[in-house]
Amino acid sequence: MLEIYPRTVFDIYNKIKMNYPKDVDDACEEIYKACKGLGTDEDSLVKILGPRSSRDRMLISLRYKEKFNKDLLELVRGETSGDFGFLLRLVVMTLPQAEAYILNKACKGVGTTENLIYPIIMGRPAAELEVLKKAYFEKYNEDLAVMLNGELSGDYKQVIMSALQSTVVEFKSSFHTKQKAEEDAQLLYKAGEGKWGTDEKSFVKILLSSPPEYVKMMDDAYKAKYGHGLVKAIHGEFSGAAKDALDYFVRITLEPFNLLAEAIEGAMKGIGTDEQSLSAFIVRYHKYQDKIDPIYREKYKISLRERVHGEVGGNYRDLLLHVIDAPVSHVA
Repeated sequence: MLEIYPRTVFDIYNKIKMNYPKDVDDACEEIYKACKGLGTDEDSLVKILGPRSSRDRMLISLRYKEKFNKDLLELVRGETSGDFGFLLRLVVMTLPQAEAYILNKACKGVGTTENLIYPIIMGRPAAELEVLKKAYFEKYNEDLAVMLNGELSGDYKQVIMSALQSTVVEFKSSFHTKQKAEEDAQLLYKAGEGKWGTDEKSFVKILLSSPPEYVKMMDDAYKAKYGHGLVKAIHGEFSGAAKDALDYFVRITLEPFNLLAEAIEGAMKGIGTDEQSLSAFIVRYHKYQDKIDPIYREKYKISLRERVHGEVGGNYRDLLLHVIDAPVSHVA
């Protein structure tokens, strides 16, 4: 499983006191001056926040509230709008807050935007999901599981709720053997392709309760016995958003950087760019950009930066390119 959150996030939610470096204080002062008076100096916000790592942006957001008793997010929300405003909000929040914001926006608007939901919920470490639940409750005073349960329906609801609530068993080589993988691959087949009418509940339960190492073992066993892997089985047995979510789960486990390169391109290809999906992927997975970039270039014969530059425009493009160019934080 890919870990998205910087370690600092867990310190924050464990109420450990933060020590802020001088450059964070300096950035807060710059933002305060840029936003003083009538209207926000958006160019200054882009220049100050855009080039920072996700960890530094998070620290600036926290420190600004301490220094000026004003939530930086509220300041931005009141004075910016559109795709630029959406991206800028993601940039000034901690990653758990940003994900909570995306989920709320995806569910509370006109209709549900499924393609913003499953990339956040599927294939996440349990510790990160717990922090996300806390962040959502703190921000919206509502339980995330209760909200999603009320907003979603059908097989997609079952998949998302299972991912949110399933306990992933810890991988143990003595338990997760090749023989067990073969047995569970057969159970997946019997619940899906080998059954008249898919037993969605059993299929989803087996898949989503399995640790990443074991998903790979089951996929190998499925290929050996049935001639193709779990992704093809999912595409044959599920449809719509449920299919997309399960596909995402398997691929983020087996080939994460290929999947992310394709997902980012998918947000840009065709008629019209899905700016919200593009922003969410770039901000959330920036930690792995140095892994995604070479795969993206190999697949599409253009750098991600060049592709974005040619696809979007205005201050939205300026900020998104700043985020792409920002230092990658792998550990902190």
